[in-house]
Amino acid sequence: MKRFIKTKLFLALQEASQKGFDPSSQVLQNRYDEFVTLLFSGSTAFPDVVAFHNALVYTHVELVGLTEGAGKKYGSLCAKNN
Repeated sequence: MKRFIKTKLFLALQEASQKGFDPSSQVLQNRYDEFVTLLFSGSTAFPDVVAFHNALVYTHVELVGLTEGAGKKYGSLCAKNN
């Protein structure tokens, strides 16, 4: 379940949220690319669709918690990438 929140992207966002600094956009982009690769290859590593869905929902909830904890700064960063 916690597979995706242990990625370098999530850890960088968590560290930035806790320490209050901005990681470079290039670092975030590289880690985001790694995350996406893991995400799409990860669907085959789960026993069924429900387990994969639950892992995605868990990851989403944890990420929202980080962005809310850091204020609107990271919420706007996520919106720019969409």
